[in-house]
Amino acid sequence: MDGRYFPFSNSRNPLAQALSLVVLAVVLVGAVIMGAFVLMAVLGFAVIALFGFSLRSWWLRRQARGRGPNDGGSSGPGPGKGIRYIEGEYEVIDRDADAERRRSNERR
Repeated sequence: MDGRYFPFSNSRNPLAQALSLVVLAVVLVGAVIMGAFVLMAVLGFAVIALFGFSLRSWWLRRQARGRGPNDGGSSGPGPGKGIRYIEGEYEVIDRDADAERRRSNERR
């Protein structure tokens, strides 16, 4: 021995060795169980996210085909049941005055 103090050296006491093995085994089993729970949680969140993504893409594909809930069962694109369009022409009158009014309101 060179006289240095090292408290974590190998013990020659068989009771201390057995106790350290039991503690190590408990810590190892706890780490494995904790890792399994974390892995299950991550996989669970991944499955839920995959389900949500699949549902969203199904819904978008369904709407893109034109079979949305407001169609009334029609096969082609167009207005749904009860929806009316009003067609007409319009003309912008005095566009510069409107722009000047907006600019003066912004300055206030």
